Amino acid sequence: MSRGHWGTLQVAALAIATCVSCTRAELVHKADAYDAAIWDSNNRQILANAVRASQRAPMSFVALGEVTANPAVSGSSAGTFGFIPGGLSAYSFNPTVNYNGGFTSFQMSNLNQNAFARAVHAKMTQPIVDHFMLEKWPKELTELVLTQSIKLKPGEWADIRRRRQQHCAVSTDQRSRDICAIIDDDLAFYQGCPHEHDESPDFLNTAREHCKMTRFQLLTRSMRLLNYRGGKREFRSAEGILYYLGELIAAQLYSSQPYMPMAMLEAPDQRHYRMRLFVVERGAPGAPTAAVQVNFNGEDFYIPRPQLGDLREDRSLEVLDMATTAITLVTNPGNLPKSSNVNLVAAR
Repeated sequence: MSRGHWGTLQVAALAIATCVSCTRAELVHKADAYDAAIWDSNNRQILANAVRASQRAPMSFVALGEVTANPAVSGSSAGTFGFIPGGLSAYSFNPTVNYNGGFTSFQMSNLNQNAFARAVHAKMTQPIVDHFMLEKWPKELTELVLTQSIKLKPGEWADIRRRRQQHCAVSTDQRSRDICAIIDDDLAFYQGCPHEHDESPDFLNTAREHCKMTRFQLLTRSMRLLNYRGGKREFRSAEGILYYLGELIAAQLYSSQPYMPMAMLEAPDQRHYRMRLFVVERGAPGAPTAAVQVNFNGEDFYIPRPQLGDLREDRSLEVLDMATTAITLVTNPGNLPKSSNVNLVAAR
């Protein structure tokens, strides 16, 4: 066979091999697209349910289940050849390649019933909360998102306040100075709040009213300053977490006296600062302004993309991540709520 004939066969073989490698590349692209879709869909459903909760509307959960991919490649190299006693007289060579790729089916489940519905109403247990502590999640963020209330013994709050005052008066380390300064700012604001419940041993963690949130934070920040281990905690359910996120949204957008909920967190420079806890705004700016965006009742809501690298960057996406992880831990495996936004899955 001449070099030209051999070269033709090589080109055909290479074409088929290339298409096989295209199949692998297509699978990689589809896997990446599927992963991005799950990430985006999950965040959007958490935010959508938080927006619903902020308006006291019913929540809803669905799950995007298994996706079937069927990229297939087939090839052939049909040809006809004519021979004479001295060799090859003529030939025709017709390589063909057939390719079909993409996702062919998906499953979607309604989770608003049965085991999942029961699980999202169940209170979180101490081992689940300990998981977040062992994973070194920010302490106040963990406290705010997971704890529904703290109940003290009679006289315990008065004792904490007395010890806090003494500690702030004599401490010189940077950590104590940072926390005491933040507590002083809290106290300055709290002077203008109703004080009829000051001596109550019950501390409800709610964000609907600035005064009530400040009272709870005065307790938890004082306990953290003193490394105080008392108090009986009641933890939220998974649904309760979403309602709390709804309270954070309502505080910013619907309150008669709007305010921005803040959390005291340790920055990379090991100083303690106030940082915006969970920021949600109205509108549809799209990427790159919006990190997550949803529509509810014809109105758009979005989480602004945080200023990465800023010492005091917003913690909105971290809160979403905590909510997702908590829901995963309290519900059955495979019941993590994800939306049915499958249009992104087929992206290449």
